[in-house]
Amino acid sequence: MTLSKRTVEMLLDLIEIKISYMDVADREDARDLQVLERARQELQALGTGVPPMDLRARAGRPRVAA
Repeated sequence: MTLSKRTVEMLLDLIEIKISYMDVADREDARDLQVLERARQELQALGTGVPPMDLRARAGRPRVAA
């Protein structure tokens, strides 16, 4: 399923508004914020055609080549 550019822009606006109004008070709120930020990245990638960077690959210490 493809989304029109206008739909992607509208969804991005809604997500950014939701993020701006969030008060992170506990872990559940922090998880919701992470999900919204990831959704924003994915929608931005849909709009530009560039795949989003996988944030999970950056977690933790860098790998050292043996």
